[in-house]
Amino acid sequence: MIKRYYQGLLSLYFSGPMTMLAVFVFAAAFADNRRPEWNLKWLMGVLAAILAVVMFFYYRNKLTISRTLRNVKNLEEYEKGGMLDRSFVQEDRMLAGIGLKVSEHSTRNIKSLTAETKGRKVILHMEGENDSFDAQAIDRGEAERFAAYLQKRNPGIVLNNIEPKGNGTLKELGANE
Repeated sequence: MIKRYYQGLLSLYFSGPMTMLAVFVFAAAFADNRRPEWNLKWLMGVLAAILAVVMFFYYRNKLTISRTLRNVKNLEEYEKGGMLDRSFVQEDRMLAGIGLKVSEHSTRNIKSLTAETKGRKVILHMEGENDSFDAQAIDRGEAERFAAYLQKRNPGIVLNNIEPKGNGTLKELGANE
């Protein structure tokens, strides 16, 4: 289910450009067939090359997501946990999704959480003992509930530009506990 979710997000992101490029290639081929004097073969070649580049990035991202999710132990456990926009949260680990990237990280020993507002979305920058990573929240309220969850898990966490709200449980993030 989680793999389908991330693959679906990727498909939604790339479906428009790939479909439109394919339609334009077809339209150019049709016009070239109807009016050979226009000589649109160069246009078809350029559009096909652009489509090939877009498809390369689509399949590269698809393989990267599959490889990342293949290395996750007990992937099905995330379905019972909470969710933070494109991230899935469990008691001591999370699949952090931002943009088209996804990675698994521990929620233990996170030293700082910084919130950065970009439009309606909130980007959360987390720094742990061994790594730093980003996640995305739908709005400020979801980010504040996640901050409360992290503060409960890591009492010494430094929160920047965000105030925790709620009691810090996964149930507030939508878990099926």
